[in-house]
Amino acid sequence: AVVSTQSGHYGRVIKDNTKAKTKYLIPELRLHLIDETSPWYYKAKVEHLQLDPFWSVYWPGGQALTRFVMDNPPLVRGRTVLDVGSGCGALGIAATQLQSKRAICNDIDMVALAATALNAQLNGTVCPGLVCMDLIGREPVQVLPFNETDVMFLGDMFYDEDTATRVLNWCQELAQIGVEIYIGDPGRWGLEVAKNRLLQVASYPLQDTDSSEFTSTSVYQFLFS
Repeated sequence: AVVSTQSGHYGRVIKDNTKAKTKYLIPELRLHLIDETSPWYYKAKVEHLQLDPFWSVYWPGGQALTRFVMDNPPLVRGRTVLDVGSGCGALGIAATQLQSKRAICNDIDMVALAATALNAQLNGTVCPGLVCMDLIGREPVQVLPFNETDVMFLGDMFYDEDTATRVLNWCQELAQIGVEIYIGDPGRWGLEVAKNRLLQVASYPLQDTDSSEFTSTSVYQFLFS
């Protein structure tokens, strides 16, 4: 479903449990994120939220994609951009700042989209379009954003083999209708499923504590066969 750009009643919850941070690969943007001082940081389950707040961590694949977009503005300028599993919304916000024709952030978590609206406001940017549904596997004709999508981004979606296979098959369908696709990931083992279909186009060192498992993160272009 297409949702309002207003953060609504989640706004206070987000602000009370996160901090506006700028220390990541994307110093140009301030984002509502957690750190060691945040109330949610050490909790296995967050009360009052239906889904765990994965959006409150800026995962390394998302960092890589946003850095890549900001270093290559023509990739999004004047184009319709779709970020699937958008989390904190950084890529959609960056695409909006770089004069995309339209930027759409998609996540299955309504709170992630509320955080995106707050992050856009924090950066003085018009909020991207917000779509709350599981798009992966859906046929393009069934979903409004695909009617005009030029370029699609997926960050940190290859966290296990089953999900990676599902995402890979779906990317193949979208590439067949001309969607340009980029994937961000620090090298999780789920990438093995797609290694023959991905061209590495950028790599960045990681220095923040949220990504201590990895030392670098990369961007891959999906190759249509």
